[in-house]
Amino acid sequence: MADAHRREWGFVLAATTRVARDIDIAEECVQDAYVAALDAWTRQGVPRNPAAWLTTAARRKALDALRRDRTLRAKLPLLIEPEPAPLSADGDDQAIPDDRLRLIFTCCHP
Repeated sequence: MADAHRREWGFVLAATTRVARDIDIAEECVQDAYVAALDAWTRQGVPRNPAAWLTTAARRKALDALRRDRTLRAKLPLLIEPEPAPLSADGDDQAIPDDRLRLIFTCCHP
């Protein structure tokens, strides 16, 4: 593993950076790929081409990170709750259209 790390780190990082377009995300993905390699290679043995295995794993992790980020940005506006309409103290009838509800709010308002 140490030998593969010394020889292939730069190549794997460069290939992953091309996909992620962010060196920080690429570095995290390459590190995760090395962790996955430790696990997989102890169970299944070292593959014939460790650089290709590491590059593929890191690129897939980068794509997953980009998809997660895109999904988060798309769904983030759904988490924002609209502000409730302010209660007017000056008797504005448009703020609360129901008379009974307005009466309850008037009685309960400090």
